[in-house]
Amino acid sequence: MAQYDQFMLTTVSAEAAENLLDAYYTALQGSRHTIASYYCATEKNPDGKSVPTIVWNGNVMNTGQEVQQTFEVMPYTHYDVQSLDCHVLNPTALAPEKVVGGSGEADKDIERRLSIVAVVNGSVRLEEPKEGPLRGFSETFVLVPNPEKALGKGPKAELKGWLIQNQNFRYTV
Repeated sequence: MAQYDQFMLTTVSAEAAENLLDAYYTALQGSRHTIASYYCATEKNPDGKSVPTIVWNGNVMNTGQEVQQTFEVMPYTHYDVQSLDCHVLNPTALAPEKVVGGSGEADKDIERRLSIVAVVNGSVRLEEPKEGPLRGFSETFVLVPNPEKALGKGPKAELKGWLIQNQNFRYTV
């Protein structure tokens, strides 16, 4: 397997995290019916743990659909992201032969194999537009390539390139 330079890995991870999370926070504010589509499909890892793993301020949710249902009943949400930091968590999270739509060669499939960790900080208002309390938050995500997007044909070509595999949200103040 070829050695990938840090600049290339950093560029891929930054673009992926910024694009996905910008769309995700926009959806939380105005397209809540699409929230579940930002999460990977529910499955068991080889170690028996279920993914996605989602913890929202101490409340465990097991699917993207649960997150979507939580936000759909909220009368108002506004997120103000103030910082985003990300890096490659694992440049070879998937074996080349497991990459859907891949060539089976690690060199050609690196962007389909990465896992990325992203940390977001900012403020959130969840009740009313002007009088609701403004609270600081910190959120950590693990992003993985969307295997359906890799097929690149038909309706799957319009899917998100990256999905949320793990998420941990916490109020900071």
